[in-house]
Amino acid sequence: MAYTIYIVIKTVHVTCALVAYVLFFSRGYWMFSDPKRLEATWVRVVPHVVDSLLLASAIGLVVVTHQYPGALTWLNVKIVCLVLYIGLGMAAFRFCKTRRSKLIAWVLAQAVFLYIVIVAVTRTPFLL
Repeated sequence: MAYTIYIVIKTVHVTCALVAYVLFFSRGYWMFSDPKRLEATWVRVVPHVVDSLLLASAIGLVVVTHQYPGALTWLNVKIVCLVLYIGLGMAAFRFCKTRRSKLIAWVLAQAVFLYIVIVAVTRTPFLL
């Protein structure tokens, strides 16, 4: 029973992570190619819903697996990188003023996202 709950929560988490990345990438692409698309209500609402489900499933995984932040280096790294990813995303979409700085922040955010995925899959913060 507990394993089934874990699989369900993990599936929700991985699916939300994938959808969140696709939405992030799409919003960045539209920011440079067709900024009007960013004004659609669903573009402003859906990412927040997906991110909320992603966070809820992450909390669910922590509870089910008893792998609490502070005890595991790889999980701490994921959390720190998540904060960095959010900051870079905010910079790209809100704070950066020039096209170049928006692009740099957007690309760096994607690199951090990829690193988070690598850490999650390998359960180690080291690339080598």
